[in-house]
Amino acid sequence: MEKETDVESREVEYVGQIVSGNDSEFLLREKQGAKLELGDLLVVDNEGVKYICMVSELSYGSLIAPERILTSAGSILEGVNPRLEFPEKDLRIFRQIHTKPLLEVISEGERMAGRAPRSIPEFMSKARVAEASDFSFMEEPRTKVFIGDIRSGGKTLPVGFSMDGEKLLSHHVLISAQTGRGKSNLVKVLLWEAMKHEKFGVLVMDVHNEYYGTTTSPGLKDHPNARRVLRYYSRSPPPGGQLLKINLKSIDVDDLKGIVEFTEAQEGTLEMLRREKGAEWISALLEWSEDEKGSRKPTGTIRVLKRKICNIFNLNETPAGYVCEDGVFDLGGMGEETINDMARALEDGKVVLIDGSSISDDAGLVIASAVIRKLFDRYEEYKLSGTIHEKAQIGVVLEEAPRVLDVAHGGNIFSRIAREGRKFKIGLIAITQLASVIPKDILANIGTKVIMGNEMAQERRVLVENAAQDLSGYDRIIAGLEVGEAIVSSIFSKFPVPVKIPKFEEIAGSSKAQGRGQTQKQAETPNMPPVRKTYF
Repeated sequence: MEKETDVESREVEYVGQIVSGNDSEFLLREKQGAKLELGDLLVVDNEGVKYICMVSELSYGSLIAPERILTSAGSILEGVNPRLEFPEKDLRIFRQIHTKPLLEVISEGERMAGRAPRSIPEFMSKARVAEASDFSFMEEPRTKVFIGDIRSGGKTLPVGFSMDGEKLLSHHVLISAQTGRGKSNLVKVLLWEAMKHEKFGVLVMDVHNEYYGTTTSPGLKDHPNARRVLRYYSRSPPPGGQLLKINLKSIDVDDLKGIVEFTEAQEGTLEMLRREKGAEWISALLEWSEDEKGSRKPTGTIRVLKRKICNIFNLNETPAGYVCEDGVFDLGGMGEETINDMARALEDGKVVLIDGSSISDDAGLVIASAVIRKLFDRYEEYKLSGTIHEKAQIGVVLEEAPRVLDVAHGGNIFSRIAREGRKFKIGLIAITQLASVIPKDILANIGTKVIMGNEMAQERRVLVENAAQDLSGYDRIIAGLEVGEAIVSSIFSKFPVPVKIPKFEEIAGSSKAQGRGQTQKQAETPNMPPVRKTYF
């Protein structure tokens, strides 16, 4: 590939040259042998400005008549005339590289700054492959949450990409991908990073009990700050963990909204019970005799409600009364402070991890709803008193988020947070395979979208339409993302950032994990210019 010397007297290897385009796409003729791929980051240097672009499409170009090409291909393929029709380095045949301009880097006094593209390079400008020093303009955020290393196609640059934790959590996060593309790994990485600051309260209902860790696999328990900032609730807690015991008096009727489907008659009965019995509404429902004289509700409604409540909380009727088969829920005097303790821990900036593997998904969502409802009430008071700025930023991890954010269930606490939680310092980390099911107003209100591999065209289309930046032309790039690869589109970044998310085991197992200032590749390349992790 052609090599030249730039104004800084360093050798530059060019891979293409701009031959046409506009402010939304630059078309390059590829240098023979460059072998560029979809997603590769390229840089076009002009005087006073640097253009960073991404390869979005590859195509063939030829100055030879199509009929001659077809005739030559046929003769070679069929062995009629195996002589090569064209020389090996025939300049009339080439590859065309379509690129999306992502960012302009300009000089502002003594510093470099990135901004959205406002111009186009000089015609016939040459392009080179991006390198770490091209991102030296990036600034380190105040509360840094590392997401991954910047990725150029299938290669990872020694440049860490981080975002400000306060902004990231307060404006909601969407993690969208199909199964097996690394969603859970990314959540563990984000939680690990959040725990470094000891100031972010994050509630996690761990339905598969995969975040805490075991004796053979690392988890959040291995974080250097775990003793101070991690609260782990389980039916069978390890030393230092908390017993997951929830008194049903802590559960409100509202905590079931969007999780359990009720008819209008059933909802009316539940509201009546709450008004008359208060916190004892579940006990009152279970004790309601079908032949009770003066009953104001049809016995059929009562029977159905009893069955639904018993199914959610795994309750069975015995001669001594109703008991919870898994031991998590209690109708007596145990577990009365558990919900309050969880809410208090979140307010104190701790990660509350609940082992949901021993309970149903519905029960787990009800517990999460009860905790966040309690916390939301407190934060509303702090907002009124003008002290909310002193409180910890809260995040709520929602697995398969569309289920509780669906427009049909707009009255639950999760959809309320999605719409107005920002002003109360409570945000969502919504995880899903089906972003298209999330109501459009909620999807548009999510500030950061981490788009991972997705082969479903409809889902890619929805993500592209609701991204913070223009992702037109990214369809094939998103479809081809490998495990751990993602595009981060955020209102806090100047361009959609391609990243490679590290394996959680690498972070948790590294002795330098807490102060991760360099990637392993940087550590092995001492002459590489220092690069700062950042948001834009």
